[in-house]
Amino acid sequence: MPMSKRLQNFVVPEGLIVADAYALAAKVAGFAHAGAAGIHAVFDFDRTLTVKKPGSQDEVTTWHILQAHLPEEGRLKYQKLFEKYRTLELSGDMTQQDAVDWWSAILDLFVEHRIDLAEVEEDFLDKASIRPGTLELFKLFADNNIPTIILSAGIREVIDIWCRKYNIKPSLVISTALVLDENNRIIGWGQDTLVHILNKSEATHAELLNIQSRRPKAFLVGDSLDDAAMASGKQDIIRTRILDPRADEIVSVSEEQKTLEKFDALIKSGSLQPLHELVEGIIT
Repeated sequence: MPMSKRLQNFVVPEGLIVADAYALAAKVAGFAHAGAAGIHAVFDFDRTLTVKKPGSQDEVTTWHILQAHLPEEGRLKYQKLFEKYRTLELSGDMTQQDAVDWWSAILDLFVEHRIDLAEVEEDFLDKASIRPGTLELFKLFADNNIPTIILSAGIREVIDIWCRKYNIKPSLVISTALVLDENNRIIGWGQDTLVHILNKSEATHAELLNIQSRRPKAFLVGDSLDDAAMASGKQDIIRTRILDPRADEIVSVSEEQKTLEKFDALIKSGSLQPLHELVEGIIT
């Protein structure tokens, strides 16, 4: 179908909020022309693919679940670190060194107190669930041989636990890796695997650059404004933000405006189904 005709026929899926439907349609036409062989998908993890179960507290991210398994002394240290660095994160003043220092200090706390990952697994799966539409979207990508990458500033082993539970099979998981002893307790972490909020991008990971070089078109899905930087490029990336704010994040009209300055689309319904419809329309 000629691009002009494709642009005329493009319909934004219900539930997908966009700032410029024509600009998105132009990207869609480019993706359709590239075909499945030229596409990959990059996902954030916490609050993007996961949601809290009914009755759970607000925070069910990897980090908050792990910190709950620290003794009181460890939780107090964790909270002091959180208060110090979360303020920098929210204000946009966090530096690369700040991020490394924050992530490293918390990981060292988990090692110091030898957290039992088996206990973390039970707790995490009891509180965190799967975002509606996720399984169907991953299946659509798998059925069309489109690589799916989870790129997260969380913990690889916790992501693996969740993937096994919900039968999600990403092509690649890029996240900080733990070192465990024979009793499944945390005794270390791989410093060369550290992924934090400011190095969470394709450009800093050779595995992803290799995929991008072969498949330049990418669907990017995240829940924070910073997640827009997980993949580089403009016309080759369709960026979608899931708006699932934390208790300390303010949602306003200006927040939505900021989102649509960095992302092509916004989902407020809590389901990935609108994105599934968009992807399905492109690759079929």
